[in-house]
Amino acid sequence: NWPKGPAIGARSAILMEMNTHTILYAKNIHERNYPASTTKILTCLLAMQNCTMDEIVTFSYDSVHDVPTDGSKLGDVDEGDTLTMEQALYCVLVQSANEVASAVGEHVAEKLSLMGENQKPIEAFADLMNQKAAELGCEGTHFTNSNGLYDDNHYTTAYDLALIGCEFFNNELLCKMSSTPQYHFRLNQTDEDERWMASKNQLYKGKPYEYSYLLGSKTGFVSQSRQTLVSAAEKNGMKLVCVVFYEETPYQFEDTIALFQYGFEN
Repeated sequence: NWPKGPAIGARSAILMEMNTHTILYAKNIHERNYPASTTKILTCLLAMQNCTMDEIVTFSYDSVHDVPTDGSKLGDVDEGDTLTMEQALYCVLVQSANEVASAVGEHVAEKLSLMGENQKPIEAFADLMNQKAAELGCEGTHFTNSNGLYDDNHYTTAYDLALIGCEFFNNELLCKMSSTPQYHFRLNQTDEDERWMASKNQLYKGKPYEYSYLLGSKTGFVSQSRQTLVSAAEKNGMKLVCVVFYEETPYQFEDTIALFQYGFEN
């Protein structure tokens, strides 16, 4: 007598209870998709688990120049510029800054001395991502970078991303960062002006699809995957993780709210 789930337009979606991993809703949950910037939740999770928030992240030449100029980025960053890890994770989760995600991945790989012979730090970090995903039970996932930029070999499934999400949203600071509508900071201590950034996530407070039970959320978009969204919410002590893959704006937000309501009401 399982109640019928809502009709949603996303090609692939899942609703999972966070603590037991019980699946409450499933639609093509093992179909491979390109995660786009939802990749960044694993990048930030690994940084949180292996670094302190006051560590200094330094931008390398590769981290600045290996991301497209028209993509989501912090911008006006030069090789040698620095951020604290806390600032960097806010930039990744609020602005979805691709070059910052690269710098964070390189920092973790170098700190843990993960590089093999002739291996770039970001390649070593991708190996760590795949290792972590496997530990969490992911079987349909392979990552090649820390920011989710399109690569034919960079893919996951709604089920696997929900497993990663369960671990990510279990961290209080990561929930806070991934539910922050805007963030401001100084890139360099000598800068007179603060930098301001605002999230495109419409589930956040003050946004058109504000969802009051939201714990955190991360958007993603590449043309090959359309809109992707991974979110968590809590109501009456129950925590749910929702993943929506391959949807068009703004229906990724509508689908997510519909699935959360279905889960909490039943």
